Amino acid sequence: MALLTRHAKDEWIAPPLLSLGVTLSVTDAFDTDQLGTFSGEVERKLTPLECARRKAQLACELTGLDFGLGSEGSFGGGPMPGLLNWDEELLVFWDRSAGQEIVAYAAGPVRVSSCQWRSPERLEAHIAANDAKQAWIIRHPAGVMKGLCGAAELLDQLHHTVLPGMSDDQAASITIEPDLRAMHCPERQIYIYQAAQQLAARLQSLCPRCAAVNFWPSTQVPGLPCEDCGAPTPLPLAAIVQCQCCEYEIRQPVEHTVADPQHCSWCNP
Repeated sequence: MALLTRHAKDEWIAPPLLSLGVTLSVTDAFDTDQLGTFSGEVERKLTPLECARRKAQLACELTGLDFGLGSEGSFGGGPMPGLLNWDEELLVFWDRSAGQEIVAYAAGPVRVSSCQWRSPERLEAHIAANDAKQAWIIRHPAGVMKGLCGAAELLDQLHHTVLPGMSDDQAASITIEPDLRAMHCPERQIYIYQAAQQLAARLQSLCPRCAAVNFWPSTQVPGLPCEDCGAPTPLPLAAIVQCQCCEYEIRQPVEHTVADPQHCSWCNP
């Protein structure tokens, strides 16, 4: 499979696929930053799905292979918008000859966050609270500096490159932000790997009727009964597993047979 990336994503995508006998042909012949950057220099005009799809198609075009992969992450949303930082990772598989697309997904919370420049002590404490492999960005009035690892490197750049000649007001506007590119963000790497695991599972899940890959739950049927009163709850009672190719589907019960009363509108109004 062809993978278009300039951010070393093959390190986390390749291992789950290797169990299927799949190897990756990595290309960086297209500057993926043209599709948008986390740090804002290039505006993101495509949705995350559109962006991942475009990367998968470009991977095929650039390598001549029939199978392409595109990966895209996004931050925000999640179950508690504004209160919890949330990462969503999409991995799109594109079969050019068959015209089939498979979208794998993983998501979860991330702890990494920004801070304002105030003092070396405050910066060191903020950096120490995060993974040592997390890289950082200095955003200052004249631009951004990326890929800085550790408090020592950040302070060196601040004291020798950024702060000299600045007024106090300008210095107060400096922000230290996490570098969210895949090779610099360990928390993202976890979810990229999980998305690749799901893709491997989807490629092994075959339709009982036509043997096409990606026989996978497409929708959920709500109504899992409350453990106390038996009333239906919003929790899923079953999943509809459907084939993209022949549209064959089955109803698959969920693992749990009852819901906790906290999810019941009668027991917990």
